[in-house]
Amino acid sequence: MIPLRVLLPAAIAATRLFAGELVSFPGPWAFQLGKQGIILVCDEELEALAEDPDRVLNLSTGRTPRHESLRQVCKRAQDRGQRTLSLAFDHFFAQYRPGQQTPRQLLPDMDEYIRHIAAISRFAQGFGLGLELSLLSPLEVGKAYTLRTGESGIWMHYREGVRDPNTGAFSVQLWQQRRWANNKGVFEIDGAGVRVFAFRERPIAGTPYRVVDPREIVEIKSGVKIEILRDAEPGDYRLSRRIRIYGAGAQPDAEKLDRVMVVQSYRTPELDYFSPKALPFLTDLVDRYAAAGVKLNGLYSDEMHIQQDWGYSSHHDNGEFALRYVSPGLAREYAARYGAEFQDFAKYLVYFLHGQEDSARDLSAKRGIMHVFGASPEAIRRTALFRARYYRLLQDGVVDLFVRAKHHAEAKMGRKLAARYHATWAQSPTIDFWDVGRLNANANKYEYTSNFLWSNTVHQAASACADYFKWGEFLVGGGNDHTEGGWLDRNYYALALASSTGILNEVPYSYAAHWGMPAEIRRRRSALVDAFGAGASPPFAAVQESRHRDVDVLMLYPLDLVAVEERFGSWMVQYGYANMVTAAKLLEHGRVSGRHIEMAGRRFTTLYAPFEPFPPKALLDLMRIFAAQGGRVIWAGPPPLITFEGEAALPLWQSIFGVQYSATAEDGVIAPGRKVTFEGSLASVPPQTILTDFLVDRIYPVAPEAGTATVARVKQWIVGTHKGAPAGGAAVFLGFRPRDDQSRSLGYDERTLFSILEALGAYPGADNTERLSRTGPYLACRFPNGAIALAPHLRELEEDWPGGFARDEAADRAWLDRHPLPQDSLELRDFLINGRKVTYSGLSAMSFRVGQAGELVAFAGYNASGITVDGRSYRFSAKPLALIAFAPVAQERRVPGGAVMQIMVRGAGTVRIPAPGIPGNARLFAEGPTPGTRGSAVACRIQDGALTFEATPATANRWLYVTP
Repeated sequence: MIPLRVLLPAAIAATRLFAGELVSFPGPWAFQLGKQGIILVCDEELEALAEDPDRVLNLSTGRTPRHESLRQVCKRAQDRGQRTLSLAFDHFFAQYRPGQQTPRQLLPDMDEYIRHIAAISRFAQGFGLGLELSLLSPLEVGKAYTLRTGESGIWMHYREGVRDPNTGAFSVQLWQQRRWANNKGVFEIDGAGVRVFAFRERPIAGTPYRVVDPREIVEIKSGVKIEILRDAEPGDYRLSRRIRIYGAGAQPDAEKLDRVMVVQSYRTPELDYFSPKALPFLTDLVDRYAAAGVKLNGLYSDEMHIQQDWGYSSHHDNGEFALRYVSPGLAREYAARYGAEFQDFAKYLVYFLHGQEDSARDLSAKRGIMHVFGASPEAIRRTALFRARYYRLLQDGVVDLFVRAKHHAEAKMGRKLAARYHATWAQSPTIDFWDVGRLNANANKYEYTSNFLWSNTVHQAASACADYFKWGEFLVGGGNDHTEGGWLDRNYYALALASSTGILNEVPYSYAAHWGMPAEIRRRRSALVDAFGAGASPPFAAVQESRHRDVDVLMLYPLDLVAVEERFGSWMVQYGYANMVTAAKLLEHGRVSGRHIEMAGRRFTTLYAPFEPFPPKALLDLMRIFAAQGGRVIWAGPPPLITFEGEAALPLWQSIFGVQYSATAEDGVIAPGRKVTFEGSLASVPPQTILTDFLVDRIYPVAPEAGTATVARVKQWIVGTHKGAPAGGAAVFLGFRPRDDQSRSLGYDERTLFSILEALGAYPGADNTERLSRTGPYLACRFPNGAIALAPHLRELEEDWPGGFARDEAADRAWLDRHPLPQDSLELRDFLINGRKVTYSGLSAMSFRVGQAGELVAFAGYNASGITVDGRSYRFSAKPLALIAFAPVAQERRVPGGAVMQIMVRGAGTVRIPAPGIPGNARLFAEGPTPGTRGSAVACRIQDGALTFEATPATANRWLYVTP
C-alpha cells in the first residue's frame, strides 16, 4: 500500500489524465486549477440540487444574482479541467438571497442529508468531479454529535460580585446568553446550571493584582436563586437577557469571604473535543459517507473554530469577554496534565476574571484588576501560565482531534484531502476596537494608543483559533483573511503572516486574502500579494516558482500575550520584514546550523522575541546556542521568570543576555510619555516615545554584567543591553516594545524596530530588499530561486471607505473621485537590488529572474516593453504590453515531451522573448480548453536566442507553452 504521505489529492495531483498534457500541477501549482463552488444557505437548496440537477437556483454570494443549475456548474468545471466541486453551507451569504433564510434542519450525520450528498456526488462524478465538503469542521458537526452522544460543549460565563460575609447575602447581575449565530446558522444555547463561589481577595499595593488563595474558594451550594430582570429584545438574533443571581444565609466555611463569582454554564451544540466519544463519532461519520459512495477530494475548512458568535463585542460583562469553554473532557485532561486540583475547573475561573471590580468604592473599579495565586512575582506569572496552558490545551486538543479524523478520511478515500482557507472568523488587529468617535476605525488599527479598548484575540483564543500555525497541521495551503472589512494591512502584517505559515505547510504556499475595498484598491493590494508571493497570480507564481519571499529575520509570534492580560492582541508590532513562527513550531521545525537557524528550507540570521513570558526550556537552549555560534538573538519585553514547563527560567535567561533582573510584583515600570534613547551599537537609532501605560508598553530595567554594553535607557533606567559572542553573535535585550509603523497611522513614520535590526546588521547592504522596502517607495522582495519582485507601496493610503463585502460600485467610484490614489508605476534607473542593477518602466508589480550566466530567464510585469538587468537590455515589444510574463516550467511540473517554457501576453504586436537554450525547432502552443493541455499551434521562430511570435486577441490571457 502506498503511504498516505506520498499520495496527493485529486485537486493536488501531480499527474492528470488529459490528452496533450504539457505541464502538471503538483503541490501549490494545483491551486491554479481552481474549482467550482456552491454555497448553500438553506435545506431547500440542498434538496433541490440532489433531486433535480437541472433546476435553476439563485446561488449568489454577492449583490448580483447568479441563476444556475447543478448541471451547469459541473459542466463549467469539466470544461475548465477542474476536478473538484465545493459544496458548503454558509449562513453569511443568506443576506444576498431574499426568501432563502429558513432555519437549517438537515445535519451532516442524518441519513437524509447523506443521501442528498451522495446523489450530488454521483452526478458530479459523471463530470469527473469529486466533492469538497464542510464535513470535518467543529461548527458543522456539533449539533449532530450532541443528538447522537448526549454530550455537548460546555461554556462557562463568569461574573464577580460582592458578598456580605456576615449574612452571606449577595446579588450579581449578568447578561445570560440564549442564542448565537455563525457561518452554520442561528442556534440556541441552553442553560446548564448556575454555581456560586465565595472567596476573598488581598490587594498587592501598586499593582492591578489581588491575591486569591485557591484553598479559600468555597462553593455556595444552597439558597441560590435566579431572577429574570429584563428579557431579550424582540428581533435580536443574539438573544440574551439580564438576570440576577442572589442568595443569603451564612455558610460556616465561608464566613470571612466577601466576594462571589457566579458561573452560568451553557450547553452548546458541539463536541466535547476531549471526550473518548469524539474521535469515534468523526471517523464513523466519514465511514458513512464513504459507504454511501461519496467521493471526497477535499474538506471545506473556512473558519475552523469551535462554537462562537459573530457578535465580536456582544458577550461582554463590564467590558470583559467572560466566557470560556470548559467541557468535562477538557477539565479531566487539564487536571491530568497539571494537577488534580483543577478537576473542578469552574472555581479556577476566578483567575480569568479581568476588570470586574465595578462594585469597588475606589478607582480600582476602572482598572483591569486580575486575581493571582500569590503575591510574589513568580506566583503572579504562574497564574498567567495557568491561563496560557488552558488556551494551549484547548487549541492543540481541537486541532489534534480533527487532524486524526482527517487522516482517517484520507485513508478511507485513498488520497490526501485538500483542506484550504483559514481558521478564524475574526482577526487581531482587524476586529480589535479603538474609540475613534466619528472617524473610520480602520485607519487606527496599527498601533496601541490610549483610545485602544479591546482585542478580539481573547475571543479567538477561547474559541481555539488564535494559533494559525497550529491549524496549519490540518489546513492545506491555508492562509489568512486579515485584510478584510476595509482594513488594508498597510504594515504588511498579513502578507508576512501568510509567508510565515506557508513555508511550514504540507503544501508550502499560503495566501493573504483581502475584501471590503473598491476594485482599484484591491488591484493595487494584489500587486503587493504578487510581490510577496503570498498566493500570487499565475504569471508571478511562474517566475517565483510558487514560493514565498525570503527574509533573514525570524520573529516569535506572541501567543501568550493574551494569557498575561486578555485585553491585548496577538500582535505586538505589525511588521512586514520578518517571518513569524510560534516557539512550538520553531522547536519542531528549526535547528541551529552555525550562524543560522534553518527551518523549512530557509535560513535566518536573526531571532527576535517580542513577548515570550513562558519560554520552553528548549527555546532558551536554542537561543544560547544560536548566539554562541554567531547568530543574533533579540529579546524584548518582560524577562521570563518561569518556563512553560513550570521551572525557573531567569538564571539561564540572565546568563544568555548578560544582565541581572530584579523581578517585582508590578511586573515592569509604567512609563508613558517617556523617551527611550539609544547609545553604543544602537546610537544611530532615533529616540522612541513610549505611548501608553498599557502592559505592552511597560519597561523592564536591568543591570548589565561585566562585558555587556548598555544600548538603551529611559532616564536613569537601563532598558537595552548588548552582549557579544566570540563567533560574532550577539544577545540583545530590549526592556521595552520597539515600535514600527510604516503606515504613519499616527501622522509620522515610526521605525524603531527596523532601525534596531538595521544597526545590528540584520539587513546588510544598501541593496538589501528589506532595507529598500522600509526606506524607499517600493516593496522589494527576493525569493529562494533567485527571483526579485517589486511593487509600489500602499502604506500611506488611509482607509476610510465603507468596508462591506459586496461592493456598491457607484459609491466606490464616488469615493475614488474624492481621494487621489498614490502612484502605481515603477520607474527604475540603475536601481540596485539584491546584487542586481535594474532599469525598468511599468505599472503595478514586476518580478524577474536571471540564470547562472546572468541572462534573463523569467519575467512578469504590466505595461512594460522591456527591462535592463546588469547592463543587458531586453526588448519584449515595440510598445508596452498590458501584461508580459515568461518563465521556464518548474522542474516538478515537467512531463515527458511537455513544455519547457510558459508565456502569457495581454496586448497585440510582435513579441520577442529571451529564450536561451531553446532549440531552433521549438514549437509554441496556446493552452487548450483544459489547463496545462495542448491547444492550437502559434507560429513562432527562434532567432538570436529569442523566441518571436505575434500576439493577437486569440493568444491573450492564456498560457502559451514552448515545447522542444
